[in-house]
Amino acid sequence: MPLSAADYRPRDAGHAVLHRVIDEDLEAFLETAKRHTDGSPLPGFVEQEFRDFLTCGVLAHGFARLRCTDCALERLVPFSCKGRGFCPSCGGRRMTESAARLIDEVLPRVPRAAVGAEPPSPASISPGVESRAGTRGARRVRACAPQLPPPPRAAIPDPRRSFGIRDGLNLNIHFHTLLFDGVFVAEGGGDTLGFQPLPPPTDEEVGVVLARIAARVQRLLERRGLNPSDADPSQRDPVVEESAALARMSSASIQGRIALGPRAGARVWRVGDDPDAPWVLSSAPRHAYIAGFDLHANVAVPAADRTRLEQLCRYLLRPAVAQDRLSLLVDGRVVLTLKTAWTDGTRYLVFEPLELLEKLAALTPRPRINSRALPRRARAACPLACSCGRLRRNACFEAGAREPVRQGECE
Repeated sequence: MPLSAADYRPRDAGHAVLHRVIDEDLEAFLETAKRHTDGSPLPGFVEQEFRDFLTCGVLAHGFARLRCTDCALERLVPFSCKGRGFCPSCGGRRMTESAARLIDEVLPRVPRAAVGAEPPSPASISPGVESRAGTRGARRVRACAPQLPPPPRAAIPDPRRSFGIRDGLNLNIHFHTLLFDGVFVAEGGGDTLGFQPLPPPTDEEVGVVLARIAARVQRLLERRGLNPSDADPSQRDPVVEESAALARMSSASIQGRIALGPRAGARVWRVGDDPDAPWVLSSAPRHAYIAGFDLHANVAVPAADRTRLEQLCRYLLRPAVAQDRLSLLVDGRVVLTLKTAWTDGTRYLVFEPLELLEKLAALTPRPRINSRALPRRARAACPLACSCGRLRRNACFEAGAREPVRQGECE
């Protein structure tokens, strides 16, 4: 079926707010970063991420020519930068493709629950401590989830572990995990696995899990010599050694402050906040807060609601920056509109161009570092999910076969 001319509208990348700010201020930002340190530049992967972004969606940097064989309609589709950091277009495409693959090929038709866990980010924490503790901390978060008190509730975490951001572009470690909302049990002589849904956790159970997570993460930091309260100022920090400029930006981003320029050390400008607003702890169900650790476990998706599950997957996989929430003021500053107001009333964040670029630099992931992961058991099980919600036990957990299970083959 031929497409009409209105079906495809190429984006105007060159006139987007983010593209304009980076194009006009990148060189000044790189020089400012050098001046605020010992003269060492930002790591090459950060600068390359910025320069690649400026080529994303621009026809002058390469394109594919597509022609319809039926109506002879032609389109020029510009190449993308395929960046993993802050590109809204590439991040949005990766979000959509990954969510569709999870729904179509990976996740069986069983109930799901989403859990968000966030450890505290004290002002004194080193970016090196936070990055090194992150991977091990994720294991502690996942390890605590199945060990709930009676009634038993075994949950299998599966599609994503993330180190990411909040709406305010500040750098912080937090984990989004999608769980089976129940347990698989052996059926039919042990050759198949049936799914047994379990009741949702109580507020008390969520609190017990968070207390366990907090205690184990603290023991982990002490065992690894990463406890911020006992940190030795003379201890080598690989992040600082790699780039003092990036370490400074990361530390400021963790604290919600500015690292470079005349406002260095100041907090990010907020619009709508009440400085006298008290710290409000959520009283929502299945939410716990202990000593800076935060755990949300009140999102559930029925087995049959695949549309809602795909929306949830997209939320977990969303990119760092949403293009439509950025706007320019007449004085050149950049306004970021928050999706939802913060508890203190903040609805907008305002950045100078260099301040925005330093936040983006802190969010740029290092090469060859995964930003999401499937646990080993889930990776083996994914292709074998039957549409009826069952899994072949011998193939899934023993042989690790890769052929998909068709409807009814599991019975």
